[in-house]
Amino acid sequence: MKKNKLKELIEFIGLSYQKELLKIGLINIAILTTAILVFMFSKSLVYLGLITASLVVLDYYLLSRYSDLKKNVLKARENELITLISYFEVYIQNSNNVYQSFNLLIPYSSDWMKEKIETLLKEIDEDKSVQPFINFANNFTQLSTHSLMLSIYQMVDQGESYQQLLQFNSVFDTLAKNRHQELNDQKEKQLSNMSIFPLIGAGLITITLTISILLILGELIYVI
Repeated sequence: MKKNKLKELIEFIGLSYQKELLKIGLINIAILTTAILVFMFSKSLVYLGLITASLVVLDYYLLSRYSDLKKNVLKARENELITLISYFEVYIQNSNNVYQSFNLLIPYSSDWMKEKIETLLKEIDEDKSVQPFINFANNFTQLSTHSLMLSIYQMVDQGESYQQLLQFNSVFDTLAKNRHQELNDQKEKQLSNMSIFPLIGAGLITITLTISILLILGELIYVI
C-alpha cells in the first residue's frame, strides 16, 4: 500500500497517521531486538526464523486492520442513515417538507452526518436540481441510497403527494432490508471465521512442539 494511500486510510478512520506509524515502528523494533537477543543466546536460526515470520504476520495484521476499521466506519454510517431516514419518514408524514425534515434530523446526527446534511441543505438553497441529492448519496456505498435520494428529490419536484410517499416508502424498505441482510451475512461470516481459530491454534502448537523436539534431538545427538 502506497504511503499516501495508507495515510488517507488511517485519517479516514479518525486516527493519527504519525502516531500509528510510531506505534508500528516501536513494535517492529521491540520484536527485532527480541529476535537478535534470542539468536545471540540460543544460536538457533530456527527461533530467529520463527520470530521474523511472526513479525511479518503481525505487520500484515496491523496494516490490514485499517481496511477492516474503514469497513466498520462505512457500515456505521449506513446504519445511521437508515435510522435517520426512518425519522425523516415520520417528519414527512407529519406535514413537514423535505427541507424541513432534513433540518430536523441534525440534532440526532453524528458530527460527520451533521456536516453532510448541512452541506445538502446549503446545496439545495443554491441548486434546485437533483444534483445536491446525488452528491449526498455519493457519501454512501449502497447503490440503493441513490434511488432513495432520487425518490426524495421527486417529492421536492412534484410535491409530497400520497403516490410519492408510497414510492419513497418502497425504496426505503428495500434499503433497510438490504442492510439487514448484510448484517446477517456479516454475523454468519464472523461465526464461520471464529471456528477457524482453534484449528490455527492447534496447528501452531503442533509446529512449536515439533521444532522443540527436533532441537532436543539435535542437542542429544551433538552430545553423543
